[in-house]
Amino acid sequence: MALVTLCPGCGTTYKIYPEQLQAQNGLVRCGKCQIVFNGFSTLITIDESEIEYLPGSADLNSASEQSSEIKEAVDNLAVLDSAVGERQADENALPVFGNAHETAVQQTETAAGVAAIGPEAVESTETGMPASDFLSDTIRERPARYWLWQVGSLLLFVALMGQAIIAYRADLAVQLPQTRPYLEQLCNIFGCSVPLPANIQLLSIVSSDLQISDPENQPDVATLTAIIRNHATQAQALPALKLLLTDMHEQMLASRVFTAADYLSAVDRNKTSIMPNQEISVRLYLDNSQLKPTGYRLQILYL
Repeated sequence: MALVTLCPGCGTTYKIYPEQLQAQNGLVRCGKCQIVFNGFSTLITIDESEIEYLPGSADLNSASEQSSEIKEAVDNLAVLDSAVGERQADENALPVFGNAHETAVQQTETAAGVAAIGPEAVESTETGMPASDFLSDTIRERPARYWLWQVGSLLLFVALMGQAIIAYRADLAVQLPQTRPYLEQLCNIFGCSVPLPANIQLLSIVSSDLQISDPENQPDVATLTAIIRNHATQAQALPALKLLLTDMHEQMLASRVFTAADYLSAVDRNKTSIMPNQEISVRLYLDNSQLKPTGYRLQILYL
């Protein structure tokens, strides 16, 4: 069996050897039209009996034995490595097969034109680049536009991460409490705040009472007292209190929501949170002159 490759430019066919193609990754220059092509892409296998040599091949072989210059060109037939070309002259006689292709190769053209592609000689017709650059192992310097894209992509990624951190700052502060100081510094720059956790399930009213503390002097003033406990492992925001006054039939007479500013004492006025596993005391004075309730319900909630 023999390997034959076909020039895509002019249709010239050449008998070739695997070592010759592998020497320069399959790149071959046609001796007729001078284009560089990939010999692997048009490589086929045929039987030796199907190969027909042109009548001038015998004369060419004889001439190649007599002329060292022609022999060197034939030895370097369509290869990219000059060291591979030291084969016998009869192996380098370029055959053609008439049955498979319409174009026959003149042996004289092959001897004169088809030679190894040196890394310093040929320009690729497809890329317009010198063969020395195309076949070189040296890494080409990347253009400035490439680095601009890289820097721009990095800046966009940083901006996206910053937006995500600001959007989910409350969740981050809850899951990673140690990040709260850094998140607060970031919010100082962008004019935002890091809210405290507000898990109502981890708050409870330990005790509460509603009574008239001075029935003789102030019979219409009722005093509401309560103790709220934080069961969380981190500080939580102060909740609001919803008070519902009821009659003897448990029907609601009135309701009102009190914020931390309403129920904190003057001493605790600056508090903004309940520390973990801590309690706060609530005291409210209510005007009881018109409703005369007989019962109440107290709830904690976040507005």
